[in-house]
Amino acid sequence: MESLQSRLLKIILKSIGLKRKWNRTGDDLRHYLEQKQRKASHKPTKELYTTYSITESEYHGFPYYELKPRSDSKRKHIIFLHGGGYVEEITSLHWEFVGKLLQHTHYSVTVPIYPLAPKYNYKHSFGMLDAIYSEIRSKYKPRDIILIGDSAGGGMILAFAELLKERNLPQPGKLILLSPGLDMSFSNPDIPQIEKIDPLLATPAIKEAARWYSDGLDPKHYLISPLYGDFEGLGKISVFTGTHDICNPDARKFKKMAEEKGIELGFYEYPGMPHVWTLFGLPESKKAMNQIIRVMDE
Repeated sequence: MESLQSRLLKIILKSIGLKRKWNRTGDDLRHYLEQKQRKASHKPTKELYTTYSITESEYHGFPYYELKPRSDSKRKHIIFLHGGGYVEEITSLHWEFVGKLLQHTHYSVTVPIYPLAPKYNYKHSFGMLDAIYSEIRSKYKPRDIILIGDSAGGGMILAFAELLKERNLPQPGKLILLSPGLDMSFSNPDIPQIEKIDPLLATPAIKEAARWYSDGLDPKHYLISPLYGDFEGLGKISVFTGTHDICNPDARKFKKMAEEKGIELGFYEYPGMPHVWTLFGLPESKKAMNQIIRVMDE
C-alpha cells in the first residue's frame, strides 16, 4: 500500500507546479534552461565535505568528484550519473543520495558533472564517462565497479554499457537504473495515460532536450535510447521504477524484452511512485535504498 507521505508529496508536487517546466518548448525552454544552468551549483553539500574525503578533478574543463570514507573504504567503486533530462545540473537531492550510498556501503563514489544540453551533446557526455571509466578500471577490477544513475543518468549508463560491449571492453559488475529514460522518442502508446497522473514530468520539454542531446542522431539509436540496443552480455542489471512515472511503460517493455532474451534482470516496481522517488525521504525510498544496497553487496 502506498504510504501517506507519498500521497502527500504528490499533492504538494502538483500544487507547486513543478511539472510546468517540462511543458515548455522552443525559445522559452532554451532561455529558461540557460538561466537555470548559469545559477546552478554542482558542488557537493557541506555535510559531505565534513563527513567524507572529496577530491575534485577535471576532464576538458568539466569537473568530477571522488568521495571516499575517511576510514578504509571497501574494494568496490560506484560511478553515479545524475538525472535532469540532459539539461539540468546535479541537485542537493542527488548529493544526499550519494551520501546514503557512502554511509551504507563504505565504497568510494565518483560523480561526473557531465556537459549539459543544449550547448553539449551525447558525444561530450560519453567522452567524459569513457575517460572516467578507463581511469577507474585501472584501479579496480571491472566486476567491482558499479554504475548507477537516475532518470536520464540511468539511460546513459545502460547506453554506455552497450557501447562498451560494442567496443569489446570489460563490463562493470552491476548496472542500477533508477526511473531510467530508456526510449527518448517517448513513442510507447501507454505513456499518454501515465502522463496525466505523473506529478513531475511531461514529454514536450524532454523530447526537445533529447533532440539537443542527440545532435541529429536518430532518437531510437541505442546511445540515445538504450531500449533499442544490445543488452545481452552486460553487467547484472537492476531497474527501479514507479507506476506514476512516464518512464514506467518503457521500463516494463525493457523487462519483457529481457525476459524474452533470457537475460537476468532485477526489476523493482513500486505502485503509485513518481519519477525518481528513490531520491526522496519516503518510506518507499528507504525500502528501495535497502534493496539497492543488497544488490550492490551481492
